[in-house]
Amino acid sequence: MQQSTKHGWKRMGKLNTITLLGSSSGRNAGDAALIAAIMDGVDRACRRALTYDIPTLRPAYIRDHYPNRTRPVGMMPWHGALRMLGLPTARALMRADAVIIFDAVLFDRALFNPLFNFLSSIYLLLPLASRRGIPIIGYNVGVGPVHTPAGRRMLKAVADRMTFITVRDQDSLDLLQEVGTTNPRIRLAADAALNAPSLPPADVDAIFQAAGIEWDQPRLGINVNRYLDTWASANRTSMGPEAFLNIFAEALAGFHQEVSVPMVFVTTQHHDLEITEALRRRLPPTIHTALIDNRQHDHAAIKGVLRHLDLLCGMRLHSLILASAELTPVVGITYQPKVAYYFRELGLSDRTLSFDDFTADNLRRHLLRGWHDRAELSAALKARIPVLQAKAARSAELVAALDQGDETFAARWSQFESP
Repeated sequence: MQQSTKHGWKRMGKLNTITLLGSSSGRNAGDAALIAAIMDGVDRACRRALTYDIPTLRPAYIRDHYPNRTRPVGMMPWHGALRMLGLPTARALMRADAVIIFDAVLFDRALFNPLFNFLSSIYLLLPLASRRGIPIIGYNVGVGPVHTPAGRRMLKAVADRMTFITVRDQDSLDLLQEVGTTNPRIRLAADAALNAPSLPPADVDAIFQAAGIEWDQPRLGINVNRYLDTWASANRTSMGPEAFLNIFAEALAGFHQEVSVPMVFVTTQHHDLEITEALRRRLPPTIHTALIDNRQHDHAAIKGVLRHLDLLCGMRLHSLILASAELTPVVGITYQPKVAYYFRELGLSDRTLSFDDFTADNLRRHLLRGWHDRAELSAALKARIPVLQAKAARSAELVAALDQGDETFAARWSQFESP
């Protein structure tokens, strides 16, 4: 049990059960990798296996794809829930010794739709934990975008209830300060998925062989996203799928005329399969393509596949994080500002293409520049990724310090670098 204090808790007893609140649909390899990295990191730091309650749309994925002690918590209507909002998550919060909020769920798009937005659900649920003094942790979270007064109020209220918050990028830190949070325990860390596990090379070789790609072939990786440019800015009118596909297909065909290598399409979200296959079908038959799909392969396999590409051009943030964590050269397309934020953390701000500049010629040149600069990109990642991985791991150390008591946590927090 714990007794609540302002911005924290009074702790009595070890942590045994942690509830993880974030995106855990079992359909997104990036979110699944985040969960793996958090559980592995916390178990390692605490030097024992804890139990993790995980609200999810696919309990079977949680049960079958992690070696950790997991308990899936149903989020479907027949469980008495509207996604995160409902009795199953409320019960998980009440029995927890700590709550970890992860991923980029603190945004205000469709704020009052619990089927899409988790910020409003978290805002309503967290008092159940904070009134009981249960520590609430923002664990390497991405924050925003937040554009509405209601969203800003909810974000501030959620942040103020947390025992401590680590954020994955400077822009998230800036937004928390901008909304006026009074929480004094906020620090800059990095994305937890940087430390996610990946499949061994021999197993990845079998995946490439099944997809028709020889192990020793150089290959360009492509990851696209069904959201296209709809998240690129608050006031943008989307170009729509036809224009997007025409531009991307023309750019890839132009790239292939100069660099004749196979193209491996990698999906990290089930919903992206349709747009990925549509793009692949538009390419000339002279281009050797393959599809590696996260419906068929779990998060560790996808990360292993990304490790063995020569360059990834990605849209989904976690496709880029998982690839760069394995030191695969990356270039990005900023379908959301968070993609630009991550490249800024890498020191590679000039390696993203905005939808304001999204033409076939610009995309072709973006790809060609990345391909020819692979050695330079690889060197930059070798210098920067270990730093970010260490920063990401420090959040697990803070959880372990909390597990050891107030004094240990206070001492460990004081050693964490200032914002």
